[in-house]
Amino acid sequence: MMTGDKTDQARNGGEARPYPPSWADRHQLWVTRLPGPSWLYYLGLGLALIVLQVAILWAEGAYPVGTLLPSHSFIAGMMSLLLALCHFLDDRAAAAMAILRPALTTSEEQYNRLRYQLTTMPARPALLVSLGGLAFILIMNAITGTPDAFGALAGFPLSNVMIRSMYVVVWWFIAVFLYHTIHQLRTIHLVYTQHTRVNLFRMRPLYGLSSLTALTGASLAGITYGWMAINPGLLGEPAAIAIVLPITVLALATFVWPLLGIHRLLVDEKGRLIDECSIRLEATLADLHQRLDDGALEAMDDLNKTITSLELELNLLEKIPTWPWRSETVRLLLTALALPLGLWLVQYVLQQLIGP
Repeated sequence: MMTGDKTDQARNGGEARPYPPSWADRHQLWVTRLPGPSWLYYLGLGLALIVLQVAILWAEGAYPVGTLLPSHSFIAGMMSLLLALCHFLDDRAAAAMAILRPALTTSEEQYNRLRYQLTTMPARPALLVSLGGLAFILIMNAITGTPDAFGALAGFPLSNVMIRSMYVVVWWFIAVFLYHTIHQLRTIHLVYTQHTRVNLFRMRPLYGLSSLTALTGASLAGITYGWMAINPGLLGEPAAIAIVLPITVLALATFVWPLLGIHRLLVDEKGRLIDECSIRLEATLADLHQRLDDGALEAMDDLNKTITSLELELNLLEKIPTWPWRSETVRLLLTALALPLGLWLVQYVLQQLIGP
């Protein structure tokens, strides 16, 4: 996990690099060159931002010393978390491509190019999207105002500026994470539909990228559910379902959409094999009927064995799945997504029964 694959990717994809890397990818390269595991850097960055935040709040007297507001800390930690998620998902993407390699129809240069595209965002769109995230939150603040929680800091200028600045800047990172997700999922769709050799009897290489889409969907949901977890009052509100349900649907769409193309190819391949087997079975049955009509009953045992073998083949083909994922991957994702819905439902029912 986050072991420096980004450095290898830059080296291997150098000759076939279709575009310069984004600021986030250049940051990843820098992180992978640091001594020690990359996750330790992201953890340290998140903790440093939280410590800086509470130090200013306590020093100015905005909150009593020892008081820690989870919502403020969540905003500070989100910046490091989103960068870490991009890094982690890129490492997982590179590993999945290595597993998929035997099923790809590409040359080594094409493979390096696709691997680069899957793990690296283009510089200009990533920058524009990041700026768009800042513009979005500034416009929203101008229309609706900043969150009510910031009102308590009105009498503390330094704390007020610091918290509001972090709240705005975190949208820079949210925007690039969303773009990272869209860019990576579109590339997965491209790899599966245009560069993958379909073989129903060799499905294992296809599973890696479906695990990546499951992790991406879980990450999107996890961020939202994390925000709700530090604001437990939200879980008891009926309006919470308006947040949880769309995020759950979005996470499922993130998991499934990039796999639709390869699913259709697998369905077509399965249909082709079934048709071929059915044609052979039809011909064999026609031979059987002709022999019965002619009274030529010699070698009937071999003919019966052939029919049985073709029936077994048909049954086997019918049972082969056409979705490129392991069943446990789906179960784990559905469990992770259903848990918050279950918690919301239990808490809401309890509140209705026993009151707040």
